[in-house]
Amino acid sequence: MKEIIILVAIIISLYVLMPNSDASIFDSEIIQIDSDFFSENNFKRYLIFGNQKNDLIQNSSIYGIQSDKGFFTVSVLSQKSAQLLSAQGYYIIEDSRLDFHSEISDASRIGKITGSEQAKINYSSTGNGTIIAVVDTGVDFSNPDIQHSLARDKANYPIMLDADGQGLVLTGTTFLAKIDKYDMVRNQILPLPKNVTSSVYVNEDGVFLDMLRGNGTNITIYNSFFPQIGNSITFNATINHDLKIGNSNKDYIKSKSGIYHLGVIFQGSMEKLQVIPVLVVDSNFSGVYDTVIPDLSTSWTDYVRFDDLYNTNLDDSEYDFDFTDESPIVLGSGEEFLLYDYDDDEINDYSAGTLGAQVLDIYGVMNNSTRIDSLDPLDSVLLPGLDKSGNFFGLMTDFMGHGTASTASIVSSGKQMYHIYNNTKTYSITGVAPDAKIIPVKALWLGDTIYGWLWAAGFDNKNNWEFSGKPRVDIISNSWGISNFPTSKTSPGMDILSLILSMLVTPHSISDDYPGVTIVSSAGNSGHGYGTIGLPNVSPYGITVGATTNNVFVGYGPFSGQPRFGNYTTHYNEIVDFSSRGPGIIGDPKPDLMSIGAYGFTPSSVLKLERDSKEESFSLFGGTSMAAPLVSGSAAILIEELQKQSQNYDPFLIKNILMSTATDLNNDAFTQGAGLSNVLSALDYVNGNNGKFLVTNDSSYQNIKKILDPAITNTNSTIFGFEKFKLSPKSYSMTSWFAGQLFTGDRSSTTWSITNPSNKPLPISILPQKLIMSHQNQFSGVTSIIPDDTADKDNVFLPNFLNLSDVISHDSLSDYYSDTSPIPKQSTLMVLNVNFLFSEFMNKTATTYADDIKISSLYIYDWIDDNKDLEINSDELSLVNRAGSWGTVQELRVSDPNEKFDGTPLVGIYPVPTRFSYWQGNTNLNSTSMDYTVIASYYSKESWPLVWSESTDVIVPPKQTITTDVTLVIPDDLQPGVYQGFIQFKGESHTVNAPVSFVVKSKVIPNIPIVINGTTTTDVLYGNAYTKGAFDMSSRYMAGDWRQYYFDVEDDTINSAAIEISWENKDTNLSVFAMNPNGKIISTNVPSGVFGHFLEWPSLDWLGNSLFSQGGGFFPVKNKDNTSTVLYIPINQTGTYTLLTHTTLFAGNNITEPISLIAKFTDIYSETISETISETISETIPETIPETIPAIMDIIPSETDKIVISDDSLSLGIIVGLIFGILIGVICILILKANSPTVKQDL
Repeated sequence: MKEIIILVAIIISLYVLMPNSDASIFDSEIIQIDSDFFSENNFKRYLIFGNQKNDLIQNSSIYGIQSDKGFFTVSVLSQKSAQLLSAQGYYIIEDSRLDFHSEISDASRIGKITGSEQAKINYSSTGNGTIIAVVDTGVDFSNPDIQHSLARDKANYPIMLDADGQGLVLTGTTFLAKIDKYDMVRNQILPLPKNVTSSVYVNEDGVFLDMLRGNGTNITIYNSFFPQIGNSITFNATINHDLKIGNSNKDYIKSKSGIYHLGVIFQGSMEKLQVIPVLVVDSNFSGVYDTVIPDLSTSWTDYVRFDDLYNTNLDDSEYDFDFTDESPIVLGSGEEFLLYDYDDDEINDYSAGTLGAQVLDIYGVMNNSTRIDSLDPLDSVLLPGLDKSGNFFGLMTDFMGHGTASTASIVSSGKQMYHIYNNTKTYSITGVAPDAKIIPVKALWLGDTIYGWLWAAGFDNKNNWEFSGKPRVDIISNSWGISNFPTSKTSPGMDILSLILSMLVTPHSISDDYPGVTIVSSAGNSGHGYGTIGLPNVSPYGITVGATTNNVFVGYGPFSGQPRFGNYTTHYNEIVDFSSRGPGIIGDPKPDLMSIGAYGFTPSSVLKLERDSKEESFSLFGGTSMAAPLVSGSAAILIEELQKQSQNYDPFLIKNILMSTATDLNNDAFTQGAGLSNVLSALDYVNGNNGKFLVTNDSSYQNIKKILDPAITNTNSTIFGFEKFKLSPKSYSMTSWFAGQLFTGDRSSTTWSITNPSNKPLPISILPQKLIMSHQNQFSGVTSIIPDDTADKDNVFLPNFLNLSDVISHDSLSDYYSDTSPIPKQSTLMVLNVNFLFSEFMNKTATTYADDIKISSLYIYDWIDDNKDLEINSDELSLVNRAGSWGTVQELRVSDPNEKFDGTPLVGIYPVPTRFSYWQGNTNLNSTSMDYTVIASYYSKESWPLVWSESTDVIVPPKQTITTDVTLVIPDDLQPGVYQGFIQFKGESHTVNAPVSFVVKSKVIPNIPIVINGTTTTDVLYGNAYTKGAFDMSSRYMAGDWRQYYFDVEDDTINSAAIEISWENKDTNLSVFAMNPNGKIISTNVPSGVFGHFLEWPSLDWLGNSLFSQGGGFFPVKNKDNTSTVLYIPINQTGTYTLLTHTTLFAGNNITEPISLIAKFTDIYSETISETISETISETIPETIPETIPAIMDIIPSETDKIVISDDSLSLGIIVGLIFGILIGVICILILKANSPTVKQDL
């Protein structure tokens, strides 16, 4: 507690010293705004559940669903109002911003790695006829490489959805022109009608909108930054300059009705603001508004007005305020893009979005409810892209760029050429499925995604969600997730968002005639620890995609001239260290597939940040954010081919074909799934070529459904507008086999189907396999900061190089002189780790926690000594893989290591030359040496004796499917936990690696202790009773290493449990969560506090976000002693309870650490438990059990749920909540106000 108070005090002191926030970003010379409008506010978005709405909820709701069984709504409230509602018994979750998982003739090598390049050659399939919904930050279609991809309806109108409500543009300010029978404009004499704002006049200079009438014309403007900035969703402004609409009374912009509509687009990023006057006219039929004319030249002048240091005060003459020199935009013309070329070089410099987005009017603005306290969710409507009455239109924008990059990785045409490496050679960038069509769905919040998904899947919101009869898209692509799952009080995969995803994938789940939609999600960037896939990406039935390497970034931009990245782009297709890993919370194998994630180039918006910028419109993209859309594009190509072959399909078949035709990366199932997605191989299967075949089993779907059903049943789906919310009873085949949650001694069997589409019989061997560590070697050393004296720029440093042959165990003197390869011949996987003591990583004597950190990263190279001088030169290095994190253990992997090195395998340890602070980033203080240990682990595939197949060799006749049974037998002495492996189906020219996992759960007997002894090992693959070092303070909440334990309660008299978890080193820290059979978090050793979840504070040990971290920082919180923690758990139903451990900090003494556990379930309450089991626990783990930790409230309380919170715990929770409420508020303000650069130091 002392450390927490010190931390709060220090951060408050830092805050006091920070300057006031700079509001100049919202200044404009085009419009005049009340300077007090853009002040910080305390409004936030909340998800509210309950039975009956009170006035506060009724008046604050944005949108939602009402039924006779309850309601769900998204509301904008102050924190005080949210706390008041919570105290009245409503269930409230703060709406979460989504975590977006970004991290050669064709520069990106996408076509080669995904197989799409050859698929086009062999089968002429490029995604034609398919539609993909990209649910993301929006899409900017300004780049010519992606303009063609915008999906359109039969009238050629763009199909776009803004579920976030950002893109609404109000054009209700009207001007009346007097037009005579000769179509000539005359000056007005008569008084204006009441519904007209001002008039149009004509003089010798032309025809103008009279903006200066009276005290100036007020224009109502939509605030696209709300609720983050501004005190309301709309505001009034004036333009103190008349706007030109014609050159003479005969030559002017025509309006058939004579009424011109004016508005202002007010949008942008936190870096630069766009203010664009826009005119809307009815050019063809009176009263039917069909043409939008943006004054982009005036807006551009305003946008770049600060770029010239010598011209900060522009004269009015610089702003033309003239619509006559602009290009009219007509909906349906195919040219709905707001683009401007300021220097007439035929390359656009300015982009303001795409006209025609349907915007969800979440704030009820078009119902004249522009105040937050007077909105009605039932009045929320999906607005048309252009109002025929001329009062508004919708724009699709993407100022974050993430959704644009996701889209471009799929559909880039490859027609534009780019100078990527700053040399004379130019490169194209071609997406995986260039002929697929894209429907952008802008969703920046959790609450928006539900609407976006359902709309894309073909549902319409008519108080309840009703299926329209046909999905709007074939595929939904999600490159985002939510990592701080404790705020939802449900485990990932069993939360409402994940359940909806599972429903949308499954045919006939939400509606009897619903066919299902393929949904592809990024795994996340929280690796290298296990269990790091967040919600909803871990949903069992969707396709989850991890990331592989693609070293095209070497030599580009900031990576150029840095010796640690080498000199070649040769290597690719290794597992990326940050790629999130499985298993899922129920124990199922995840991820499913892999694709490029580090890195690739994609076309980007043409929007320049500065007037004279020479940067071309492309960007380096990566993370699992790139991997997911690449698999989405592969799925589009597969669907196109199936349609050409007139083959029926559903989302499960699409997933099964992609998994059955993936390329094995020789990693474990929880890391790679089935392997690298290969669409050429998938199309070979569809066409019966090259020996490809399909493998599925008949039990995974039902085994998963059995576990999900209680959570589904316990969810009041009617409040989300679902009349039907149940997984189909029909069983769907799956390639991965989840054998279920089992006891020791149990058996689980499944029937595998092998489908041969070819005209030839296929002999296939069936081999259950798992990865076994065969060799392990290590080397210890000390890092040095080594400047590169040969570099042509300052601050360039060399890695500490180490020959891999030095990382080896020497059993005899002759071993020191051996010339043999350090890599064992049978190895299919090499895992390289480097670990440091926590005291080396973090200065624990620093005044502020995590304010003094030393970091080192890990590299592996192929070194070919070209000049034979035995001197390592970076020009001779080819980077194979790398790993970098803010943690005590780094990990990289190399598959088939004997095939990857043409020269000498060389290890590089790169100590970052300066120290870092979690709060402020680079301290610019010189780093010092660190003691380290490098461990090289080698794995090979061996037979898996737990799995038995009735047939080891089969022959599948042409055009037929055969079946064979496989049985899993659980030994009596197998330790509880989760297990993984593969069943390999090996043909003559094709192999399917079907991921397999199962859970061994503990059978609970009242008052009989369950003991799980820790395992001492240095095996870094997933195992039970130990954890690996994987925390990363620069990553997200899910970063670290997670382990799962399961307890089956069948005795309904049991109502309490006590569990103690212990580990070895005091610098290691474990957070622990207990979930009931419905997936709800019912207890934890790191509760958020009574009001913590209102303050974006998922758990007590979390440091929050900072300038240089996305939420991966944790503080050591111990509720018993330095190496153990205790939980009390309320038991209120029978079923399987899950215990989830999260290694938030790791001592670094080794690369793994044992975890021991003792649990006791009883039919008496916690006060008695502490007396009756203390002796039992003390025999295994000394120390006494502390007072009860408060249980976390259930997600949607029902009548059968019980919440156990003692008075003492409530007081403690309030204190903790208040302390950390102050802390998180200060941190958030600190982040917003800090002037430090936001680019994270490359490790």
